[in-house]
Formats: sequence, structure tokens, C-alpha cells
Amino acid sequence: MPLALLLVLLAPAPDAGAPPKGLRCLTRHYAGAVSHRPDAGWGLLLEGGVFIPWRAEAPPADAGADVDDEGPPGVDLESIYRPPYVAGPIRPVDTSDAGAIEDPGRVRVEQLFFATYGASREEVFERMARVRFFGLRYPFHALAAEPLRRVVARLEPQVQQSPALRRFVTDIGGTFAWRKIARSRNLSTHAFGIAIDLNVARSHYWRWTRRGEPLRWQNQVPQALVDAFEAEGFIWGGRWVHYDTMHFEYRPELLDPACRDDGDAGDAGVDGAPPTRPE
Repeated sequence: MPLALLLVLLAPAPDAGAPPKGLRCLTRHYAGAVSHRPDAGWGLLLEGGVFIPWRAEAPPADAGADVDDEGPPGVDLESIYRPPYVAGPIRPVDTSDAGAIEDPGRVRVEQLFFATYGASREEVFERMARVRFFGLRYPFHALAAEPLRRVVARLEPQVQQSPALRRFVTDIGGTFAWRKIARSRNLSTHAFGIAIDLNVARSHYWRWTRRGEPLRWQNQVPQALVDAFEAEGFIWGGRWVHYDTMHFEYRPELLDPACRDDGDAGDAGVDGAPPTRPE
């Protein structure tokens, strides 16, 4: 793209005001530059001229909250932060209205991930690093490898002090896998090498509920593990109505205080082999 055209695209209109805080903060963690367009408002300009708006006027007709699609496919960038992800003590999640998706962090904008981590299996694979995770080395994206190493550094002394924790971090479900989410059109964050599943046998996943039984939140993952991951920018699937307690994914924008717009606060809202693959 010619430099002169790029400067025009990046230049805000005189009456545009300041870009939203959450939008500015995304550039700390993802590819793209903050830009303003008269017809679309603020957004991120990606390589190749792709523009992702901060706030869409209205979602596309097929972008509804489809549970089988693990939430909307990322209508706009503001949707990433809704509902807010709240770290801290583990709280049981109310699953009485599973049709109302209250899964903080499960809205993902694939174009943003493609631009940051790689747009194909080959591109992502070329950017893999190796991280030693309790005895074995696993592939993890180079942009998220150091945070995962810091998680391990936090957990190692705790595992030595409390050996019962080891059963959760060994025989794990895995990291990088280029695949879609079960029953979904959307790629899993495992496809980008930024997610890790802990020991599946000690986890719970909402789709494992037996047919005809009400959805009921379940969890065995200890607070110490959740704290270590969240401290380094990973969100936990155990905070979702459609829970996936083995699953942690690197989403630093959701835990970075600099990304929170003023006023963002509040609470986040079957044993056996899994019949489908979780996130």
C-alpha cells in the first residue's frame, strides 16, 4: 500500500474524537493500526487494507448467538470485551439459561488472529516455539510461548509443595492443532497455537452432559492453576456458561487493565470419554 494512501486512511476525521481505550490497547497485543473511516468509525487497519470496525452498526444476518458456533464469529472489535472477563476466585457459573451466551472471551475475530498469528496451518506452524510443560515439550506460538513459560515458573514450586496438582498438568490434552471447534465454522484457538488443554480426565465440558439432563456447571481444576494462568494473560474456559474447564487460551487484552474502558466492571456471569472435541 502506498505510504500516502496509508497516511490518509490512518488520519482521523476532525470530529472523530479519541479512539476507544479498548481499541488502542489491542495494538499492544495484535497486528494492526488504529484507524478511522467516515463510513465505519474507528477500527483496526490490517495489512492488505483490511479494516475491522470497533463497533458495527448492526450484526450481519447470520451472525447471531448460535451455541453450536461457540458464540458469534466476531461481529466487531468491541464485542471481544463483552461480557467482561473477570479473573479471581472461582465462582460457580449459573447455567440455568444456557441459551443466553455469557461466555467472556469466546467472541474471537478470526481476521485479527490471522493477521497476528498466521493465516494458514503452514504459517502458524512456522512460528511455533517449544515450551517445556511438566516433563514434555509442546509446540506453542512464539508470541505466546514466553507467557506460558512464566505460567510454568509460577506453578512448579506449587506443584512441588502440593503434589496433587501434578495430576492436572500431566497427560494433558495438548496445545497446537489446526482444527475447528466442535460443531462450528470457526477455528479453535488451538489452531493458532495459543491454547492449552490440561488433563482431560480431570476436566468438565458442557457438551458431555447426557442427553435430556439440564446443563450444570462442574469443575475440579484448582484455584492455584487458574491464578497462575490468568496472571500471565490466559483466560479459563471454566468461567463460561458453556464451560470447558481444561481449556486455557492466551488472550492478554482481556486481562490487561490498559484495555478496559472506564466502567467495565462486574461479575462474569459427565465423567467419561468426550464425544466431541472442546475448544
